[in-house]
Amino acid sequence: MASVELDKVTKQFSDGTVAIKDASFTIADGEFFILVGPSGCGKSTLLHMIVGLEETSSGEIRVNGQMINHLDPKDRNMALVFQSYALYPHMSVRENIAFPLIMAKVSKPEIIRRVEETAAILELSLLLDSKPRILSGGQRQRVAIGRAIVRNPEVFLLDEPLSNLDARLRNQMRIELARLHKRLGTTTLYVTHDQTEAMTLGDRLAILNKGVIQQIGTPFELYQQPCNLFVAGFMGSPAMNFFPARIKDDQLCFEPLGLQTAIPGHTDFSKPLDYVIVGIRPEDFYVLSNENDRSEQLIAFDAQVDRVEWLGAELLVYIRLKIDFWPDMSILVRDVGLEKKQGDMLEVIARLDATSTIVKKGDTVTLGFNIDKLHLFDPNTGDRLIT
Repeated sequence: MASVELDKVTKQFSDGTVAIKDASFTIADGEFFILVGPSGCGKSTLLHMIVGLEETSSGEIRVNGQMINHLDPKDRNMALVFQSYALYPHMSVRENIAFPLIMAKVSKPEIIRRVEETAAILELSLLLDSKPRILSGGQRQRVAIGRAIVRNPEVFLLDEPLSNLDARLRNQMRIELARLHKRLGTTTLYVTHDQTEAMTLGDRLAILNKGVIQQIGTPFELYQQPCNLFVAGFMGSPAMNFFPARIKDDQLCFEPLGLQTAIPGHTDFSKPLDYVIVGIRPEDFYVLSNENDRSEQLIAFDAQVDRVEWLGAELLVYIRLKIDFWPDMSILVRDVGLEKKQGDMLEVIARLDATSTIVKKGDTVTLGFNIDKLHLFDPNTGDRLIT
């Protein structure tokens, strides 16, 4: 097992493009660590630098305290599973799993022992003499994983290994990967753009955007306390709702909703602001049926339902609000892709319990939200304001 440390690791290509800038973090011995972010943010490049497929432009990569920048991939004792299965079609499952041991000139009895042990862990024992062409996608991915773990590496790296699978197989493989990590305890670095994979698999996550690490933390920390607009908009599906609110006499004024409320406690205004960006997660809305549902902390407004998506146990309710106040919000365009102007319609999504709420298109509903559930962000920097 091993710990992995990155100290201001940067990758700049010959054309001047900076793929990774000053990446610094430590993966603890035995930790399941996730790199997550949108396509093109630099996740795979960072992974390839750690395993040695890409050279670093600057910074240090250390394993158990020893710098490994100068080592070839074969000397780093790491195993990488790519997005594609990359199996040898003419070889059996047994031969595919054994291949790295054969190349390392491991003795035949040891190869047999380790291949059979790995196959048992991955439930591939009955398929050892089969060729890849008759295997399902999930079985092929297990063979690719087996080929990696049979080496007993210090660090196990996976580059979007479930992207080629359908939804059912992805769910199944997520469970299998979690069980495998629990059983082996190998330090694991996993790259994905799928936040569901990241939230369900990772002990800790690092969120990247345009080559820069935005925030590192547990799934709970990143979801409940996003450090900026990008993290807030990236984590969660459907995404967090955003709109501006004026600040008047220590009150937040929501012009699209015709509401105002006290500014939530623990808000850090290190400099005066005329307005803030407010975020509300879809699941933090409630449907109120009468005045008794309301409390001092609950803010309510009436809205007409534009459309409804029924997902079995829950409803996604879409409402559209006319924007009466929308200052220069270039930060929203940059960080969450929300480009609006005064007079446009703003779509707000509420996630409701379908077992207790019946809402149809065209209905007028009273929605409420708790002010303690609000997320406030600086409109100039995008940084979180609530401490």
